[in-house]
Amino acid sequence: MNALRLKLWMTLAFVMLTVAVPGVIARHALGVVRAQHARSEASSQSLSAFQRLAVLGYTLQQERYVDPEGFAKDRLLYIDGVRSHVTNAERYINAEIRLISETPLDRRNRAKSIEEEVKQRAKLHVIGANLEKSLMGDGRETLWEDLVFEAIKVEEREAKEYQRSSIETFQSVSDTLFLTVSVVGIFGILALIWGQRQVIRPLGALWRGTREMAEGRYDRRVPVVGTTEFRTIANSFNTMAARVEEAALSMQRTNEELERAVARRTSELATTNRSLERANRLRRQFLADASHELRTPLSIMRSEAEITLRKADADMDELRTGLDRVVRLSALMAEMIEDMLQVARAEEPMLQTVIAPFDVVAATRTCIDDFHRVIEDDGGQIILTECPDALIVEGDAVRLQQVIRIVVDNAVCYSSHAPHVEVAIRQEEGDAVIEVSDQGDGIPAEDIPHLFQRFRRGSRKVGSGQGLGLSIARSILEALGGTISLESRLHEGTRVSIRLPLPPSGTAHGIIA
Repeated sequence: MNALRLKLWMTLAFVMLTVAVPGVIARHALGVVRAQHARSEASSQSLSAFQRLAVLGYTLQQERYVDPEGFAKDRLLYIDGVRSHVTNAERYINAEIRLISETPLDRRNRAKSIEEEVKQRAKLHVIGANLEKSLMGDGRETLWEDLVFEAIKVEEREAKEYQRSSIETFQSVSDTLFLTVSVVGIFGILALIWGQRQVIRPLGALWRGTREMAEGRYDRRVPVVGTTEFRTIANSFNTMAARVEEAALSMQRTNEELERAVARRTSELATTNRSLERANRLRRQFLADASHELRTPLSIMRSEAEITLRKADADMDELRTGLDRVVRLSALMAEMIEDMLQVARAEEPMLQTVIAPFDVVAATRTCIDDFHRVIEDDGGQIILTECPDALIVEGDAVRLQQVIRIVVDNAVCYSSHAPHVEVAIRQEEGDAVIEVSDQGDGIPAEDIPHLFQRFRRGSRKVGSGQGLGLSIARSILEALGGTISLESRLHEGTRVSIRLPLPPSGTAHGIIA
């Protein structure tokens, strides 16, 4: 590892050297070019100052001849302007001297350049003094003109010389930098080829090997290439991969045996859970259906008994009629209990129905008679508004009466005042239709689509039901091949339509009552 560490340090040093050498050269070149450019800018500013001073001198001389009186009046202001221009020009010359002293030139050239700029500064003072003298005298003093033109020529020459020197320096630095970068690039390519063969390829092989091992492919091996250190690492890695592969195969066999055992136990547990869930679901459904279906017959039986007992002078016929209803409803309750017990014992809840021809009108009248005394005792009424003499269908009369009792019981229970129920029977489009209408509280429109679902009672949960009645009614009618639908308006009432298909041979029509 010490040899590898030394090689890496040498590679790092070479890389740093290849980066540092062009950087140092570029930095020096930029410094020289920047200094030459600054000197050119300073010389241009000095040239501009001399040019402005010359323009000012000619302008004042012309003003003197055009408006002598005005010129004489503002003479001192003009002299102050000349002095201000001289001061600005001197500031530019001083800045140029400072730049020359900071420029990396040899001592002789630097002293010569500074001496020339000092002469230019002295010449500037002579120009200013001579121009002031001309403005104060008769204007025939013209020495300043020769001096200012001479100074302008000197500054122009310096500016052009500095610009040319800057361009030449930049070109020279560019050539040197290009040569340096070329040499460094060649050595860099050679180093890259060496690093690719001796370092990068072995590292890439090791990286792919570790990734494949992380993905679970333990049968892969890395090639033994590169320097001695990388070869040693590759051999160690291959040995480790072989051991890991052996351990993984052993663990896989153990896991497969464990998974098979867990799968068997899970299947057994799932079967047991399904049985328990089915039994629990049937138990809950049985209790719910029993509590709902037995409520209506019990209420009617209780009402019949209470009404009969309240009549102290009831004759034998009235007592017999009341007891007959109680016996008939008791038998109906026994049938319901037997049906629900059969449903609870079965694997899937299915109603037992006896399909035979029966009269829909007679079955409906029987249900209405059962509710007459209960509703009238509450101050309401139930009437049969429309029906034929007879209407024969194929089905189960007991189940149809169960559906009618559910619908009428809902009309009575979900009314905040004395119930008023109207029942109509008619033939329509090959169906026997039973419509039960009430003038109760009505049902909100958003609740109607959910009323035929089990345990759904709507948002206005009045009464004591569990939301099972309409669900049971729909299940019965589906078993009989019929349908049930509901229309309702809030605060106006509800209308339930029960439809059963008529036999294909037709139906005898009776007289509308």
